[in-house]
Amino acid sequence: TKVNYRFIPFFNMATIQQTIESYHLNQHSLAVRQIVSRTIYQVILDYMAASFQGKKRGRQFLLILQNALIKENINYNHDLVKDVALRSKLDLEMFMEDRNSSLAKKTFRQEQQVAKSLGVKEPATAVVFDSSQSQYGFLLNNFDYNTLITAYQNKQLEDEISVANFIKNYQLHPQTRTIQK
Repeated sequence: TKVNYRFIPFFNMATIQQTIESYHLNQHSLAVRQIVSRTIYQVILDYMAASFQGKKRGRQFLLILQNALIKENINYNHDLVKDVALRSKLDLEMFMEDRNSSLAKKTFRQEQQVAKSLGVKEPATAVVFDSSQSQYGFLLNNFDYNTLITAYQNKQLEDEISVANFIKNYQLHPQTRTIQK
C-alpha cells in the first residue's frame, strides 16, 4: 500500500488566536491580529510556492521554516524565507516569483476547501487515507508540531510507510477518529 502525504495549512480565526496565545501577544490589539494574519497567510503562500517544485521539497521547506520559527524563535522575514528556500534546494528565482502569484493564492483557496470537506475544524489535524481503500480515513486532531517533527525524524512520513503502520503509531492518540470520504 502506498501512502501519499499532503500537508494542507489550515488558516482561520483559530489559527490566528492560537498563534497570538503561543507568542504571548496582545490579544486585544487589532494591529497585532492583522500582522499575525498577514504573516500566517504569507507563510502558507510560501509553502504553496515551495510545493510547486515538488511535494517533498515543499514538506522540507515547511518543516525547516517551522523549526526556525518555533524552535529557534527566529522572526519571519525575507532573509529567513530565502535561507529556508535555499536549504530546501528550491530554485530561488522561481520560488520568489511563485510566492505571491495568483496560482499560489488560488491553490491556497482550493486547499482550504479540501480541509473543510474533510471535516477539519482546528489547526494541527492530520487526515490519513489508504490510497487503495480511500473511502474511509483517520482524522487525528492535535497532531502538533512535536508529533510532526518526531514522525519526520523517525522517517514515518516516507511514502513507503503504509497507512496501517502509520495509524498503529498513533492509534493511542486520544483524538483519533474514523471519517468517511
